[in-house]
Amino acid sequence: MRNNLKTIILMGFLGAIVVVSQIALNFIPNVELVSLLLIIFTLIYEKKALYIVFVFVMSMGLMYGFGLWWIGYLIIWPALVMITYILKNKFNKNFLGLAIFSAGFGLIFGALYAIPYIFASGMNVAIAYWIRGIPFDLIHMVGNYFAMILLGEKIYNLLLFSNKKYGY
Repeated sequence: MRNNLKTIILMGFLGAIVVVSQIALNFIPNVELVSLLLIIFTLIYEKKALYIVFVFVMSMGLMYGFGLWWIGYLIIWPALVMITYILKNKFNKNFLGLAIFSAGFGLIFGALYAIPYIFASGMNVAIAYWIRGIPFDLIHMVGNYFAMILLGEKIYNLLLFSNKKYGY
């Protein structure tokens, strides 16, 4: 029971960190730490990182409203966690590989985000939405790459150290 409570508290706290990181950088278009954090959290906490995604996505919906944009979040962020989980052994703490993976995710973000628009407005609108956002996806790609290169290993090691120290 105690371990379950620790897990709930930890996942909620890490979800809150993701929310704060998103809000703190939202003044810079398509530069975010959400991808970095979710990738690192998945490497360490594996499938439990989906709880962190749940906290993040629900918090964003509660703060900004549950519009069509939110449906995109329901697709994109759990997909990132699951793909990271599936590929985690391929990366084996290779932060250059993780930076390239994170950059690739930033590049395809707009295409994934356009999926709900297929159902809401049709394929032509979804494609137009995606194409219009390609310059922002390029910024997202570069931001994700450098975030992982500069912070990825440091955050990963910090979490491993604190997990060992505090018995998680």
